[in-house]
Amino acid sequence: MRTLLVLVSFAAIVGAATPAHADPSGNPDADFLAALDRSGVPYKNAAVAIRVGKKACQLMDQGHSEADVIQSVSSENAGFTVSDATKFTTSAVSVYCPQHLGEPTTEPPPPPSNTWVGPEFPWPVPPAAA
Repeated sequence: MRTLLVLVSFAAIVGAATPAHADPSGNPDADFLAALDRSGVPYKNAAVAIRVGKKACQLMDQGHSEADVIQSVSSENAGFTVSDATKFTTSAVSVYCPQHLGEPTTEPPPPPSNTWVGPEFPWPVPPAAA
């Protein structure tokens, strides 16, 4: 969770600004900035946006779901809508960590517990012996 807070503190600098423009040149950083521009995601500082995009991939490499990263970016940054955070994270994944493309965006459900709880219904009581 601490790592997610670091991500969102960097992302606070990213939101609510006129996007800078980059030419896609085969350079992953330029490709990422171009993807943000095409998606209409605003950022103030290209270097910070790149750092946050790479951090998003590091978090996913550590097992955080894409949905968790999107949630953190959108909830901790007043200038970022959920849509902006989704586009930002999707752009980062497509450029910096394409191995995460197509992964589920939610955490899998927890495994079932080993404790079986049977249905509660009345059991017949045997008649008393005479």
